[in-house]
Amino acid sequence: MGKKFQPYVDIMQPTNEVTGSFNLCVVKLPTTTVKFIVDCGMYQEPKYEEQNNSFKVNPESVDFAILTHNHVDHNGRFPFFVRSGFRGNIYTTKVTQRIVGKALFDNLKVLKSVNKYNKTAKTLYNETDVATTLSLMIGCDYNKPIEVNDYVRLHFVMNGHIFGAASVLVEIHHPGVDNIYIFVTGDYNNKNTFFFVPPIRKWMTKLPMTLIIESTYAYMESSEITWVFRENIAKAIEQGKTIVVPAYSLGRAQEVLWTLRDMQEENQISYDIPIYYDGKLSSFYTDMVMRMQQSGLLHFFPEKRDFQPEFLQRVKGYKKRKKILQDSNAKIIVTSSGNGSYGAAQSYIKQFIQSPKALIHFTGYCPEGTLGYNLKTTPDEEIVWVSGAKVVKRADVQFTNEFSAHAKADELIDFLKQFENLKLVLVTHGTTENKSLFADRIVKEVDCNEVGILGEEYFYRVNSYGLDKAVPTKFR
Repeated sequence: MGKKFQPYVDIMQPTNEVTGSFNLCVVKLPTTTVKFIVDCGMYQEPKYEEQNNSFKVNPESVDFAILTHNHVDHNGRFPFFVRSGFRGNIYTTKVTQRIVGKALFDNLKVLKSVNKYNKTAKTLYNETDVATTLSLMIGCDYNKPIEVNDYVRLHFVMNGHIFGAASVLVEIHHPGVDNIYIFVTGDYNNKNTFFFVPPIRKWMTKLPMTLIIESTYAYMESSEITWVFRENIAKAIEQGKTIVVPAYSLGRAQEVLWTLRDMQEENQISYDIPIYYDGKLSSFYTDMVMRMQQSGLLHFFPEKRDFQPEFLQRVKGYKKRKKILQDSNAKIIVTSSGNGSYGAAQSYIKQFIQSPKALIHFTGYCPEGTLGYNLKTTPDEEIVWVSGAKVVKRADVQFTNEFSAHAKADELIDFLKQFENLKLVLVTHGTTENKSLFADRIVKEVDCNEVGILGEEYFYRVNSYGLDKAVPTKFR
């Protein structure tokens, strides 16, 4: 009598970078093969942009996809994946389904602008590809099982990273064999300014689990966060400065607005100080978040329901922006993009970086090659490129990590310790150094059979018992 076939899943990630999130899973069952991906993001670092132009898997061969959340480094290449032949369903949360279309159309606008600037005709995708992508989206409730097909069941788990973010439990089953369980954190945070993030459900923590975990900020402890934003803003206002706050459109911008409102209520900012909000995508998200909150799709902490500052002024059109640019009085401008490289932020930074009476305060991660990174590494009184022009850096430029939407190393370790039967932990979504350091820490501090690192070098074959083997890939 022949040996009984043991189902398995090959898990691979054809990249070693932080952005460009893309995980491929190939499920081998006794009677069929199922292939799916988790996220399909864009590389945002300029030195990896060429990797956006192709896939290391045939999109036509992929049965379905999962989108963990609405950030371009996780969703930005889905329309290109569709353009290249993918026609399966894309499963995500209902909140993400509501807001992702605006993000994808905005990203297309950015791609066209970059191509025009670089005098290249090729664009990864077009409006039709975005529309087709949106037609494939299936909005899912948290904590409600989703039957993808006869062999795969999904469970979306609430995640504090941004509005609508999810971690996902993938349950693979087949008659006569043991189930395989794979938990993917996506970009993960154990808390959120606006809503409560519940612990993982107890029944999930008892499963024999293969867990894929991010490591973006796994190099630092939560105790290392420096809370400087309020102090820096209050000090700059006292000095009569103009303050420009670049903020990512979803999550970060709303959190900055809430912080400024809180500072108003605590008399750290006078109600007489004008606060401007500029950025079409940011405004869209803010309005959408408020509508979803009112409809019950989002459940805020009661004290965070009115998160916009008093007398907030939306900037609509170039004429209003021009008046603000010419105004020398103290004011606060919250604008996109978060790293300063795109959107209205370029105009404000170009104008005010030249003034010692200005503060440019970044609130998020600025990858190498972005304007925020360049401003951080350029000494005062030196020349810096901003939006195609050379200007002298005279403004105060500050950064903070206190708004980070990612859990830190100690919080990630605590997250892993919830699971009582970890068979394999695979570390992903971090620099090569961060992934290695975090993997070492997991080995020392977490009760887990095996720890691996996802990247170009190996793919991991897992079954119901955990790791079967690690195999060198052909991606390099």
